[in-house]
Amino acid sequence: MGKVVFVEDDPQIRKLVRAAMRSSPHEVHFANNGPEGLELVLRVRPDAVFTDVSMPEMDGLELADAIRARAEVASTHIVFITASVQKDQVERYTARGAAAYLAKPFSTAELRDQVHRLVG
Repeated sequence: MGKVVFVEDDPQIRKLVRAAMRSSPHEVHFANNGPEGLELVLRVRPDAVFTDVSMPEMDGLELADAIRARAEVASTHIVFITASVQKDQVERYTARGAAAYLAKPFSTAELRDQVHRLVG
C-alpha cells in the first residue's frame, strides 16, 4: 500500500478526489494549500504528490521546488493538476520534475490510473 498526498485549494475538486480514492488501497492525505502540503509531504513521506498548479500562498510549481530541495522527499513523484496544458506550460511542468500532469477537468478513472501507474 502506497501513500499519496493531494494538494488542492478547491473544495469541490478535493471532494471529487476523495470520492474517487475512497476504495483505493492506498493511504490518502489531503492538504488545502502549498504550505500545508509541504508540511504533510515532510511528515508522511508519500510515494506521490498530486498538486494543483494555481494556488494562493505557494503554487504547485513552488511546492514542487520545495519538495525537490529536501533530500528526504526529493525523489517523490509529482503530478501537476492544471487547466493550463499548452505546450510551453507542459514543458514547465517537466522542467520542474513532473512525473505527469492531469488536465482539468479530469475523470475519476484518469485520476485512479495515474495513482496506480505511480504508486502501484
